[in-house]
Amino acid sequence: MREDLIQFIWRSKTVLDKPLFLSNGLPVAVINPGLLNTNQGPDFLFAKIQIDGIIWNGHVEIHIKSSDWLAHQHDNDPNYQNIILHIVWDHDKDVQFKQRILPCLELKNYVDQELLDRYENLMNQNHSIACHSFIDGISAQLKSIQIERMMVERLELKTENINADLLQNQWDWEDLFYKKLAHYMVAPVNSGAMDSLTTKISRQLVLKNCSDLIELQSLFFGVSGLLSDPCQDDYFKMLSRNFTHQQLKFDLQAMDAFQWKLLRLRPAHFPSLRIAQLTALLYKMPHLFSHIVEARDLKSIYLILDVSPGIYWQDHVGFSKRSKYRNLAAIGKQTKEILIINVVIPFLFAYGTVQQKPAYCQRALDWLQSLKAEKNNIVYMWKSFNFAMDHAGQSQGGIQLYRCYCMEKKCSSCLIGNEILNHPMKHVHRSC
Repeated sequence: MREDLIQFIWRSKTVLDKPLFLSNGLPVAVINPGLLNTNQGPDFLFAKIQIDGIIWNGHVEIHIKSSDWLAHQHDNDPNYQNIILHIVWDHDKDVQFKQRILPCLELKNYVDQELLDRYENLMNQNHSIACHSFIDGISAQLKSIQIERMMVERLELKTENINADLLQNQWDWEDLFYKKLAHYMVAPVNSGAMDSLTTKISRQLVLKNCSDLIELQSLFFGVSGLLSDPCQDDYFKMLSRNFTHQQLKFDLQAMDAFQWKLLRLRPAHFPSLRIAQLTALLYKMPHLFSHIVEARDLKSIYLILDVSPGIYWQDHVGFSKRSKYRNLAAIGKQTKEILIINVVIPFLFAYGTVQQKPAYCQRALDWLQSLKAEKNNIVYMWKSFNFAMDHAGQSQGGIQLYRCYCMEKKCSSCLIGNEILNHPMKHVHRSC
C-alpha cells in the first residue's frame, strides 16, 4: 500500500458515498474532502466533515498506518494543529495532537478489491510506462489534457527552482539569467565546467569588461583555462596578453583546461566556440534579461540571440583548430530553440509569477506552444503511444509526465492512471 493510492481513494470520492464509521464507532459523513496540498503540511486542506451530527472544518492527514503520525513527528508540529480527520489504511494505534485524540477513519474495509487489483497490476508492470498495455483505450482528449497539465506543471516547477536560486543571489535576475543561459549553451558534458566558469566570472566583472569584445573574450577564455596551452595564432597571443593584465587587476584564478570535454562532440558544440558566442552575446546586450522581458514576440528573441563572435571563429572551433565547415560562428537555430525552451521561457514565466503579471506567463506559454516539439527518446516514446507531440509545450509536458509520474509510478496522481483505476479496461498487447 502507498499513501498516494490512499490520497487517490479519498480525492476521487470512491468510498464517500458509503456509510462510514470512525475507529471509535462514530458515524462520519464527508461534505468536502478538501484540496490536495502539494506543499509542506497536511495532505488535504479546508475539508468539511460531519462527525456524529457535528460539522467540522479543517485539514485531513493521510498515512498508511495511524502510528506513522508519531513516526513523522506530527504530534507537536503546529502545521498539524487543525487536523479534523486522520485517514489511514491500517489503524494500529490511537494518536493525539497535544492530548487531543484524532478522529481516525480506517479505509481498508471500504475499498473494493477490484480497485486494489487494478492498482497492483499497474504497480507490478516492468515497463517504464506502467499503463502501456491499457493506453490505447485512453481517449486522445484525455491524453491532451494530461499533457497540457504537465506543461504548466513543468513551468511551475522551474519557477520554484528559479525562485530558490534567486533567494541565494539576492534576487538578481540578470545574474541568474546569464548563468543559466551559459549552462545551456554547452553540451551537457560541459555544463558543469561552464557553471564553474560563470561562478568565477560574476556579472559585475562582466559589466566591467563588456565595452570591448576582446577584453571580454580574454576574460572568459583566460579564466576557463583554455589559454593555458601555447598557440601561435596572433588572436590567441592577444587574448593571452590581455588576460595576464586582467589576472593581476582582478585577482583571477584560471580553471584547469581538462575540465572541458571534447570527445565525441560535434564541431559546433566545442566549448571554445560556445564561450566565444557567449561573450559576443554579453557584449551585444550586457543587460540581457531586460531585453528578454521587453521582447513582444519570438522573432525578437531570435534576433537577440543572433550574434557572431568575430572573424576568427568563422572557420575555427578552438584555438589552432580549423574546421572544414564554414559559418559555425553564429548561434545555430537548434541551439537558439534549446535556449528559448530551457531558459528564456521559464524565466519569463517565473518573472510573471513573481511580479504577479500574468501577461508574461501567458506570453511564455504562447511561445512554448509555437515552437516545434523537441526531438528526444521521451518524445518518440509518447508518439508511439499516439500522444500528440506537435509543439514544444507538448514535448515539455511529455518530459514532465515521464520523469515525475511514470518513473515514480505516481499513476494515482495522473488523469490517465485515474481513468484506468476507476474503470476496467482491456489489455492491449503491443510492441514499442
